Amino acid sequence: MTHPSHERPVSFWTTLGWALYLACSWTWCIGMFLPALLARDFGVWGFVIFAVPNVIGAAAMGWVLSGRHSPRALLEKHQSVVRAFAIVTVVFQAYFLGVLLNWAGFLQAGSGVLLVLVAAGLLVPAANRARWLAAGVFVFSAGCAVMAWRAGSLALPTTDAPPIDLLWLAPVCAFGFALCPYLDPTFLRAAEMLHDRSRKVAFTLGFVVFFLPMILFTLAYGGDIERLIESVQRSQTLRGVIFLHIGAQLTFTALVHLRELGRMRPSQRWPWIVTGLTMAAVFFGSAALSYWPDLPAFNAAPGSPELYYRIFLSFYGLVFPAYVWLCMIPTRDGHAGLAGARGRRKLLVWCAAVGIAAPFYWMGFIMLEELYLVPGLGVVLLARLAVRQK
Repeated sequence: MTHPSHERPVSFWTTLGWALYLACSWTWCIGMFLPALLARDFGVWGFVIFAVPNVIGAAAMGWVLSGRHSPRALLEKHQSVVRAFAIVTVVFQAYFLGVLLNWAGFLQAGSGVLLVLVAAGLLVPAANRARWLAAGVFVFSAGCAVMAWRAGSLALPTTDAPPIDLLWLAPVCAFGFALCPYLDPTFLRAAEMLHDRSRKVAFTLGFVVFFLPMILFTLAYGGDIERLIESVQRSQTLRGVIFLHIGAQLTFTALVHLRELGRMRPSQRWPWIVTGLTMAAVFFGSAALSYWPDLPAFNAAPGSPELYYRIFLSFYGLVFPAYVWLCMIPTRDGHAGLAGARGRRKLLVWCAAVGIAAPFYWMGFIMLEELYLVPGLGVVLLARLAVRQK
């Protein structure tokens, strides 16, 4: 495929369409719920440490991927893990949607609209499907925000002094949000379809202009979770509005990731085996540890939705960014990826670093002892020394 940078300049409307595509592709069950959890635990400052590295990290990808950093080359070299990223992301959306459907009235209110969205994604001509559908989803979510505002259901949390625990959580947020975008196949697709200048514009517009209001909407409806739950139990309209916004964005994210999965050619099996074993170890190990007698109140019962939501987050806070840090970023001699003897060594270092750091992340993410995140992240950062050329 010829890269667009070698063809005629990309029009403003095409660039705008890809910006909307990027914003909606990244507005999923992390951006539509994690800010509410962080605001609950840390106040508005929790939202700040989520939003700033998220917006900057995602927008920066459009500036980093230029010259020798070809999106197509990245996809081909790291396809196995990009594929794993897409699969985990789709499963995460499906899990979160299933949790929402357990809320009384949501199935009846939203299933019809979700079916229409899926049909639209399948029927719009392939060349324009993603961008047109993204524009529709964004306008739809904006309408939901206006309806919630007119109903008087939006309010920002109070601003207090930032708690000390944020100092330990902030570097992990920055690490995850700075590196995870490079494994997102929808980001790589958008970057590939744009030349350097339009890529920078699309990524900047997508995350600073379009994505930021979506997560501010999350903060406004979820800044006080107890009030939110009480409000949606009283108001069927508010319940429907929030569900339809979340459901539309989840559906779009799942569709575009599934579409990119379908475009990828078969790849080597052994990275798949390692990824599958890692996922199995995380989930089965977490299921066993969920019977830990001193779990925080939010997930005191094994199988709690928030417990497994936080387990999913570990992939984006630890497993995937650790891969980018250890295996994707080239060493000084230019080696990157899992090819050859050095690639196998990087794979072992990645697995070892994740395995050693995982208990610290468990204490930080699940037991809410955020100080443990410091040595956990330190293990991953220092593991870079083991992949350097000797």
